[in-house]
Amino acid sequence: MNGKTFARLAAVAAACGLSAAATLGSATAEPAESPIDTAIEQLTATAGTDPAAREGVGSLANTAHLISAAKLDHVAGGFTPFWYQAPTFGCGPNVPISLTAVAGNAGVPGPDRGIAGEYATVRFQATPNQPGFPISSGLTVAWLNTGNGRSGVMPLDERTEFDTPALTKTVDSGPGTVVASMWGTIAYPGANCVMAPTVGVITVYPNPLTDPYAPKPPSDDRPVPRSVPGN
Repeated sequence: MNGKTFARLAAVAAACGLSAAATLGSATAEPAESPIDTAIEQLTATAGTDPAAREGVGSLANTAHLISAAKLDHVAGGFTPFWYQAPTFGCGPNVPISLTAVAGNAGVPGPDRGIAGEYATVRFQATPNQPGFPISSGLTVAWLNTGNGRSGVMPLDERTEFDTPALTKTVDSGPGTVVASMWGTIAYPGANCVMAPTVGVITVYPNPLTDPYAPKPPSDDRPVPRSVPGN
């Protein structure tokens, strides 16, 4: 073999090596999909083509990625207002746009008084700026637990003791950081409220021992009696 033949063989070998490296690189470059990404895909599929649902799930997805990247666990526990009140059309006294307060309430010990459920759950609540009792609820909440990947898109369909819409929904989130978005409609006698999406983050503690917001048992501060010699 002359020098030219060696040069050609070396070029072919180098090309094959680069091709194999590229193939191996493409096979190993894609990381495994995280539970958050899988949950967001499921939420997006559930949202379908509905513009409000897609906007709500999109806001949730952006917030979930932000929380995960910044490692902002334990943002807030207990009763947690969403990051901003939702602009609402058709509600309020003589104004075209009002605001609806939205909150997530992590479970607490004790009986369910309609404010919070059991531990490892979240109860979402909407409070529009509209007098009177609602007659129907078209509100929806999308939620995602960044710790365990649990997620869902659910209507706020719970009822009060008077069988009127409670504008609440309790979800079995499990402990972790829950990102949620809420949007939809609420009908009142003579008013139909259309609520734009809003986003919130709630920390759900697994039990009272790890929950800094849980009621603490009363401490026994009574002085310890001293023994008296001869008694």
